[in-house]
Amino acid sequence: MIPSPFWFESKLTDEDYQKLGKFSLRWSHIDRLIANCLKKMLCLSDDEARIVVFPLNAATRLQRIRELQKLNSLPTPAAQHAFDELDKMMDLLRPVRNNVIHAVIMYTDGAPIFELRSHGRQLTKEEVFATEELTNYAAQAAWVLRHELGDQDPNRAPDALPIRPPIPAFLKK
Repeated sequence: MIPSPFWFESKLTDEDYQKLGKFSLRWSHIDRLIANCLKKMLCLSDDEARIVVFPLNAATRLQRIRELQKLNSLPTPAAQHAFDELDKMMDLLRPVRNNVIHAVIMYTDGAPIFELRSHGRQLTKEEVFATEELTNYAAQAAWVLRHELGDQDPNRAPDALPIRPPIPAFLKK
């Protein structure tokens, strides 16, 4: 195997890589749930959604859901609550997700920093990992919304949306 030339790799632990991998996959699954919600609201087939919905990014999908709900309210109060929470969480988590996925890892005083120069944004590893509960909460909200829109998971129904976890201080800026 050709060795990697990147020096940062040996400075992250196996646990760090595992958490970053989980975040990446969770964000991808949340994005897909949001796409499925929009697909359901538009009454599209899988083939139609592949053309119309799935090429959109998560922010655009959420914007379309916001616009559609102005025309036709969501079917249940639980759907509205789940969407409101999902929309807020995705707004908070999007910069973190983009920083982790598109940043380079720099080291300041021996600590890893996820630096996204194009946006002038830096996040510490601790800040990134502090979003785990919010990421899981967003996933729960997306799952509840999909269920309330009538797109049932064949394996099981979601639990009620839990109480929103505290928002880390760095996200409140």
